[in-house]
Amino acid sequence: MRFAYPASALVLLAFGCSDPSPNEVLIELAPEVVSSIDGTLHVRAMAIGDRTPLAGEQMKLTVAYTDRNGADHAIMGAEGKTDDRGAFEAAIDGLAWEGTGTVTAAVVDGAGAPVMAGGLPVEGTATFAVLDRTPPTVEILPPTTDNHVGPGLPLEIQIHVTDEIGTSQVIFEAAGELETTRSSVIASGSTDSTVTFRVRVPDNALAGPTITLYALATDLSGNQAAAAPVVLTVDPAVAIATPPGLMGTSVATGTDTFLTDPRAIAVGPHDGKLYIADGANNAPCNGACIRVVDPATGALDPVAVVVGQGSIEGIAFDATGDNLYYSDNPDRLQRMTWNPGTMRYETSTTCNVIATQNPRGPFHLIADASLGVLVADRERQRVMRQAACNQQSPVTFSTGGNFDFPYGIASDPTGRIFVSDFNRDEVSLVDRTTGAVTRFEDARLASPRGLDWLAGGGAAFGDSLMVTSRDDRTVYSTRGGSTSRAAVYLSRPPVDVAATGTTLYVITEAANGARGRVFKVTGF
Repeated sequence: MRFAYPASALVLLAFGCSDPSPNEVLIELAPEVVSSIDGTLHVRAMAIGDRTPLAGEQMKLTVAYTDRNGADHAIMGAEGKTDDRGAFEAAIDGLAWEGTGTVTAAVVDGAGAPVMAGGLPVEGTATFAVLDRTPPTVEILPPTTDNHVGPGLPLEIQIHVTDEIGTSQVIFEAAGELETTRSSVIASGSTDSTVTFRVRVPDNALAGPTITLYALATDLSGNQAAAAPVVLTVDPAVAIATPPGLMGTSVATGTDTFLTDPRAIAVGPHDGKLYIADGANNAPCNGACIRVVDPATGALDPVAVVVGQGSIEGIAFDATGDNLYYSDNPDRLQRMTWNPGTMRYETSTTCNVIATQNPRGPFHLIADASLGVLVADRERQRVMRQAACNQQSPVTFSTGGNFDFPYGIASDPTGRIFVSDFNRDEVSLVDRTTGAVTRFEDARLASPRGLDWLAGGGAAFGDSLMVTSRDDRTVYSTRGGSTSRAAVYLSRPPVDVAATGTTLYVITEAANGARGRVFKVTGF
């Protein structure tokens, strides 16, 4: 752009006259509207003294720049001297955000202090605008460790979008064996967003690289960008999948006499074995029993720990591991004691008064060091407390009639107590002092069942509650705020989880003529 000199400034210096002192600065910007792709503004400032351009004057340029969201951005200015025509020129870079700004050109002395005239700094200002022409950056995050999926597996497709101004919308599309198109409006206009879309691979999906994922993002200025497509390979052998960083493997597969109707899983503190409550109509259970599996080999102990009188729904150990508690539905809370000599739990004792039917429909339970046994009672829609295994009737622990179908129960290292409500699709907190029930997780969890606390520091899924979702066929990790993130995808609905250290064990239900299975998930 040509610098337009005002008529008052086009005065030639008379020979023999000394240079006047600067008392005015004229400033011009080119272009006045900057594209964010280029992000460069050219500045020309002229020092004027008594309407005469002055050469050799020290100039300092500063920039005040705010984007359309009201955020200030620091932009480096420039310094230098005017040339023999009295002008100083510089390029200002880094104007990458849509917004407005002001350039100030000031005459300064050798120490950088403003030169004053009439009690005011000798300076001039000019404004500019930046229009966003930069498209967002969008990426489809790999949904599984190797982008392999199995028929019937649920998936969380996460799309990561960044933009210097903010993203307004993300459109997701899957083609091939998974045909779907969905969109999400980002009301906050966040500059860094991860949008999650939940889908499920069809049960009859064709094997091979038959699913392609696409994503398109639009920023607040209307600029669009597409992500690089991601191809998923369908493998019928995949029954469990995990997000990148985690690894799911099979521990045991059910048989005619094992995992015919799995209900609960727990890890034995003394032997590290997996204790599984299983409903079976075949020997050795003939109804329901607790079986033991070696997690390293998947070997099943042929001798059942105990055979129930009804349906064994839950298993829990106390902190020492010396006592194993289990719920024998209906009406019974039972205890077994560890025998160091035989390395087995023996002698089942009834802890409550069966005739009172309290609890009347016991499901999962925990053993708390100070409170005793807490059990989710489906029929009474409460959490019941059995302070000691002493033939005294349990008392109501939760208050307010806040459950429809209490199913799972767990606690964390701080003593917080969590309960899943299968019918209400939510997880609640029960105050350990008052029994008051409050909502724990804002996100809806479709038909939650078993849950357990997973320890571990620093990892994406560490130190969080792990919740099985029957309808989503997923194990979710939640830190108890407003989000749930899938940690495990399963081809069959999960029933229960058990955590030991940073390893998670999952049992799935029997379905469509297939027995239940036991899986191990590591990498937390």
